[in-house]
Amino acid sequence: MMQEKRISFNWDKGSYIGYIEKEYENAYLVVVSDPSPDMEEKYTNRMVISKKDCQTTK
Repeated sequence: MMQEKRISFNWDKGSYIGYIEKEYENAYLVVVSDPSPDMEEKYTNRMVISKKDCQTTK
C-alpha cells in the first residue's frame, strides 16, 4: 500500500494539514484533515493547492 504524503499549507489566514490524493504538474489535490466550516461547505474537504504553497510534514 502506498504511504500517504502529508503536507501543510496556508489558506484564508489559517494553517491546515492534509494528505495528497493526486499530484499534478504544478499542484496537488489535497484532502484536508481538519477543514474550516467554510472550506468544508465550498470544497468538500478537497482542494487543489499549488506546490509552491505546500510544505511536507511528517
